[in-house]
Amino acid sequence: MDRLRYRSASVGALLAAVALPARSPLSARSAHAAEPEPAIVATMSCERAAEPGRVRCAVEARAVGGRSISWADVAIVELPDFAAALKGRIGPGDATFRDVATQKWAFGLVARKGGEGEARVRVRAVVCAPSPGDAGTPSCRPATLDVRAKIVVG
Repeated sequence: MDRLRYRSASVGALLAAVALPARSPLSARSAHAAEPEPAIVATMSCERAAEPGRVRCAVEARAVGGRSISWADVAIVELPDFAAALKGRIGPGDATFRDVATQKWAFGLVARKGGEGEARVRVRAVVCAPSPGDAGTPSCRPATLDVRAKIVVG
């Protein structure tokens, strides 16, 4: 019985810890201080288009803290209603640049009319940390990060 009560209390504490940062800015700042360093950081940018047509975008993912990226892709998650993706996923083979810790992708959107909105993509990666010492296999784990960029047409 005590074991069941302990599980319920720990689940409740976990839910409170996750929900608390969303309630107040003060608690969000203190929660960020306790968060571990992210495995990857990513940026996205889209060129401004003078008229409807092709819009070029780029995504860059970089492993931090001495880690490496063994595999990564980009999935287009959300686009403004005036734009459509030429591809929904940009795979590892489509990377325009790749080294041990960085990967870059370029992709196109089609703007059917002028407008301004936000695109969101999801970078998915397998990030590896070097093993302690010279021998041994690296410790790898999945990492996911959503990135946003403003799209301006016209």
